[in-house]
Amino acid sequence: MIESILAWGADFIIALQQFTFWPWDGLLRFFTWLGGMGYLFTVPLVLWCIDRNLGLKLLLMVTLTMYLNTVVKEWFALPRPFEVDARIVSDGEMGFSFPSGHAQLVAVFWGLLAMHVGKRWFTGVCLAVIFLTGLSRSYLGVHYPTDVAVGWLFGGLTLWAWHLWGPALMSWPAQRKAIALLVAVSLMTALALLLGSSAMVYGSLGMGLVAGFCGLKIQDNPAAMGLVKRGLRYAVGTAVMFVLLAVLPKVAGWGQLPSAVDGFVLMAVFGAVIAGLLPWFFQRMRL
Repeated sequence: MIESILAWGADFIIALQQFTFWPWDGLLRFFTWLGGMGYLFTVPLVLWCIDRNLGLKLLLMVTLTMYLNTVVKEWFALPRPFEVDARIVSDGEMGFSFPSGHAQLVAVFWGLLAMHVGKRWFTGVCLAVIFLTGLSRSYLGVHYPTDVAVGWLFGGLTLWAWHLWGPALMSWPAQRKAIALLVAVSLMTALALLLGSSAMVYGSLGMGLVAGFCGLKIQDNPAAMGLVKRGLRYAVGTAVMFVLLAVLPKVAGWGQLPSAVDGFVLMAVFGAVIAGLLPWFFQRMRL
């Protein structure tokens, strides 16, 4: 049964890869970038320049989705399509295939944005981004269509859970939120240890924990700033963020810590800078 589904998926990918003309190829590659590295630009844009509370929600939901997706991927350990079928053309990608992290993340990120904005035209744009990002993953030969569909499903379930319980959680007092965050991260860490998860799982926990605490301690209102100050925030913050991304891996190489500890600590530092230190700096500089 599973073999026949994967065989159908491989045939779907091969058929999809017949359409390699420009600008279609470039468009799908862009959406794969937007659903991966693109979050380094979109999440800070919302967090620093548009709405801090929404930005923190997006950041925490992205880290939670990264955790869930990686745990499930490592549990099933399904090879990627190009590793199984030599007919499939691909630039290659690390990690496992099922479910698609891009599809799961894009459903959560753009779905949450659509829920927040609440405009029909914007919801249409978000749905188009979700669909094209998922399609791009099969086009590039790194995911079966079933990987993408299940990624969308998991992302949709995450949004459904947020719709049911998110407003109640946001109404909790700060101390109760902090305790809940500690308990949730502790339980997820215990599960990761039990499963022998990779450093990426612990990295998502570190970033989520610290970003969550920064959200409780630091207040910011970018909506009150003019466009010039918002632009300066984004330019300065992005520059600092990418310097940090270049430096952190080198720092990790100096120690002899286990990869799980390295992942947790380094991403905790990254989360502290983008959700805490930079917003504090912007306020001090009156940006």
